[in-house]
Amino acid sequence: MSMSTYLINNQDSLDDMGLEQGPVVISRWVTFTVANETYAVNVLDVQEVLRAADITPIPGAHPAVRGIINLRGNVVTILDARVFFALPEKPFDDDSRIMVAELRSGEIAGIVVDSVAEVIVLDEAVVNAAKRSGGDEGSAHILGVVPQTEKGNDRLIILVDLKGLSELGEK
Repeated sequence: MSMSTYLINNQDSLDDMGLEQGPVVISRWVTFTVANETYAVNVLDVQEVLRAADITPIPGAHPAVRGIINLRGNVVTILDARVFFALPEKPFDDDSRIMVAELRSGEIAGIVVDSVAEVIVLDEAVVNAAKRSGGDEGSAHILGVVPQTEKGNDRLIILVDLKGLSELGEK
């Protein structure tokens, strides 16, 4: 069981039928927005979140690559989430953030998003039920969609495989 996954023993709680429930496994997800849509990535996939950074462009790079930054002496490639989601470009503003993560290739990269909101807790059964099988190549980085109600408002949270974004940049 990963560090972001927890076992909660609900032996004293009852379900809707009055039957005792078993243990619940939960995981933590960092929510972020891109073009007013809410996305989430597993908290273990995110090393840190940065505010503005001085991004140096790389001539001739893939359109998803915004450039590189110097992060404590390490060169980090910065990718634009809007390109992966086929959305128009947006300039970096006060709410924009860079989520730094280790990609599947082992490379450390930053992903530019419109904003980072919060860490939420999801029941692992809900996450597993939301995961898609198959799908087209363009949405291979989308794990699934989870409905959530917050303060009486219904919203959908799109679960993203952050580590898989690097593979899209290679295509």
